[in-house]
Amino acid sequence: MALRKPHAAALLAAGCIVTILSAFLLFPIACAMVFPSLPAEEGDVPENASSLVTEPGNGTALLFEPVSDDERLESLIAGASIPLLELSVEQIHALSASDDAALRSQAAGMCSLVGSLRADVAVLEVSPENLSAHSSFIAALDEFAAAGTLLGEGIPMNRSVTDDALGRLALGTEHLADALQDCNRPPADSPDAVPVSIAAESLPAFPDALQSGERFCYDDARGENSASLIAGPITWSHTLQTTGTKPVQYTAESGKFYLLVVLRVTHLGHKGDGINTRLQTPLESAFTLYYSGETYRPLASPGPTSRGVSYSRVVLDRGGSVTGFLFFEVPEDLDPSHAYLQASIGKESPVWVLGRAP
Repeated sequence: MALRKPHAAALLAAGCIVTILSAFLLFPIACAMVFPSLPAEEGDVPENASSLVTEPGNGTALLFEPVSDDERLESLIAGASIPLLELSVEQIHALSASDDAALRSQAAGMCSLVGSLRADVAVLEVSPENLSAHSSFIAALDEFAAAGTLLGEGIPMNRSVTDDALGRLALGTEHLADALQDCNRPPADSPDAVPVSIAAESLPAFPDALQSGERFCYDDARGENSASLIAGPITWSHTLQTTGTKPVQYTAESGKFYLLVVLRVTHLGHKGDGINTRLQTPLESAFTLYYSGETYRPLASPGPTSRGVSYSRVVLDRGGSVTGFLFFEVPEDLDPSHAYLQASIGKESPVWVLGRAP
């Protein structure tokens, strides 16, 4: 089944633009991975520097090999993004041109590439500040794999299968863009980084704030799906420990603790005449905590912890839901009855008063 010409042209144009922009975004990362600065003297190599890979037998230098899982993740994202986007555009073109042989070939290539990348990224143990990029990249790979599987069946196919495949390619591209953005984000101690807490001369009053645990309902940007968001209850801890094979412990600064706010997002159902039945939950960065003249942003998700699962953005099918914690580092004397959590969801900005501590 051929795509309608205007729809196909729009998708092809968008794909080409994304590919070009991604090349500019990837260039600094790719260059850093392949051509890092050489040390002035052999004895001055930093402990965390990348090392040369040599060909056995003749000692010929080939490439710089990342030595940490964080570097390996960035290398995987940098090396795979352009091929993934090119394969996406080629599949759309083959579908538009009703070229069954090319469509099957490109879909098979996508599945093969994604399978290899998925195996490589699954074994990485990245640091907390790179968990967002790690999860976004995995989400992108899963969407691209699903699209490749659907399009691998070839032509003809019904309209719903075509739309689902194109939707998954779009979501894959969006998750890939998130991973790229997270990789290019300056570290917390960089002078260009946004501080976690900034002073505010005056903060808005929230007389109509929802109570902790109260539900807020909203529609997605296209008005095709309805969802609900619940913030609260809260808990806190001076230390956190991740779970898994390499647990990491975090300790709050003196005079502070970690405030954990439960978020629950539920896909309430599809509405209208649209074809998209999947709903994307808000980003962690969509939430802001206000307290005592200051604002606080969520900490980077540490992943599963001994206190519970971290909240992170996902795509929900109808009836699906996701629950997890947002983590904030706040003053130890914080009074939750005067602390407010605001969410930015399109044109909506619901606010919850966090209330009494449990």
